[in-house]
Amino acid sequence: MNSAVNCGKDSMPDVWVVVIAVIILMVAYAYISAKLKARKLRKSREKSLPFIEDNVRPGVLYNVCLSDGRRFECIQLLGCSTAEDGQFSFFGWEGMLVLKRENEKRIFLKQSAVRYIEEI
Repeated sequence: MNSAVNCGKDSMPDVWVVVIAVIILMVAYAYISAKLKARKLRKSREKSLPFIEDNVRPGVLYNVCLSDGRRFECIQLLGCSTAEDGQFSFFGWEGMLVLKRENEKRIFLKQSAVRYIEEI
């Protein structure tokens, strides 16, 4: 009688190994399937409209249009600034875009306020 009860208990860890193996295989299948689907989608997207590696550059003249309709014309992009500890910054104005006018005056814009930038 003891041998029959022990036989059933010894097979229980084998069941858990199978369950865990199935779960791991399902996760691996989902990961690989998602990667293949993303790759297929990217390739079909590139056929219709290719990606361009070009970006804004400092020292080039731009027209900057803001979300509220204002425009800054013939402006140079200097870069971005971040508020460090100990510096005065307005609430929520971290990561500002720094522009320079023709008269050497600087303009600090909140990056989310820029609608588009046009190269001259």
